Amino acid sequence: MYTEKEGLAFVWQDTSNGARILRVYSGMPSVRIPEELNGRKVVSVGAYCFSGINRAGNYIGTDMPAASNLFEFCGNNVESVILPDTLEQIGNNAFYNCRKLISIEAGAALKEAGSDIFMNCTSFTKLYLRHRADTPGGLRQILSRLDTHLDVYFYDNGRINAMLVFPEYTESYDEIAPAHIFGRNITGEGFRARQCFNGNIPDFKQYDQIFGKASVEESVNTIYKMALGRLMYPFLLEDAPKYRYEGYIKSNNMEIMEILVAERELEALHFMCKNRYADAEGISNAASKASMTGWGEGTASLLKWKHGFIEDAKKRRYKF
Repeated sequence: MYTEKEGLAFVWQDTSNGARILRVYSGMPSVRIPEELNGRKVVSVGAYCFSGINRAGNYIGTDMPAASNLFEFCGNNVESVILPDTLEQIGNNAFYNCRKLISIEAGAALKEAGSDIFMNCTSFTKLYLRHRADTPGGLRQILSRLDTHLDVYFYDNGRINAMLVFPEYTESYDEIAPAHIFGRNITGEGFRARQCFNGNIPDFKQYDQIFGKASVEESVNTIYKMALGRLMYPFLLEDAPKYRYEGYIKSNNMEIMEILVAERELEALHFMCKNRYADAEGISNAASKASMTGWGEGTASLLKWKHGFIEDAKKRRYKF
């Protein structure tokens, strides 16, 4: 079937439990998939739906969109996708070769993620979930299909409820016997972080426990966001891991501030300064880096925080 809706066009199938989207046409690199098409609830996206490769009959040549400004929303035309709350399934290879895909947003109904859905999605780093972090959802299924870095944000009533970071990990096999017996080798705490679930609900206590080992074995650049994310959005964060995260952030504040400047993460920089996780030297160095890269807003904010640190030091010096 073919339907135009909300400035988009869809090729879709009517299944026993709702609509399955096969192909999307859009005039923009970001798309919001509707909850229904022709009165049928959208429950799935088909295999290779957003891929530039047609393997499942997704492309129907006679069903081209009437609007001339619409293009096939697939491959390098895809940057972000907002999936509806009704969506339960993502088909095999759905985002195959979407190399410019950055983010996906989904609801709590997602139950199934097909094989190789993120193959060659080299820019995909952000997942936004429209449900509280302590309710079941599809995160575990998505992570099972992804071994690269992923930042996950949970939303509750339009505000970030929690943030979890899953670093990249690598997996390899070595032959350890003549009879073609292989040993499995896994490198990186990202794999261990992906096991921190109770059913389909993230286990925050278990997640917080792995940081001790991760902080020793992984680089600051790899795991600093695990600590910072838990501190910025402390959902179910107990005192002991909180102090461990704070100690790590403070002891590595110089390097972390430089990373945040490079990524222009102004909110995180403010958080570091406001909570005194960054010291005067770290702030001064970050301000210099921001100025060198031409980031005016970051430079001004950091210089303001630097001035505040100097004034506070003066007050403490002359306080009797």
